[in-house]
Amino acid sequence: MPSARETDVVRCLAEGLSNREIAQRLKLTEHTVKNYLFRIFDKLGVSSRVEVVLSALGTGGPRAILPSTGLRPQPVAPVAIPINVRKTAT
Repeated sequence: MPSARETDVVRCLAEGLSNREIAQRLKLTEHTVKNYLFRIFDKLGVSSRVEVVLSALGTGGPRAILPSTGLRPQPVAPVAIPINVRKTAT
């Protein structure tokens, strides 16, 4: 089971915050945030921040052990990405 503080860290990860931003928000040192992340990675059996968030959302990873985070997948609107295509002589 994740601690309350680990759950807070996962919520911040899901918002896309950096370690420094998480530390500022939770009033921790950056080193403490890194320690929480290592423990979370170990508990989930993952090796990346993305896998942590996917596990917390219950959409991926080895198992979703953080269902109490209140995080739910949000629909994402399609985004048009302009691509410059250079025509070559044939």
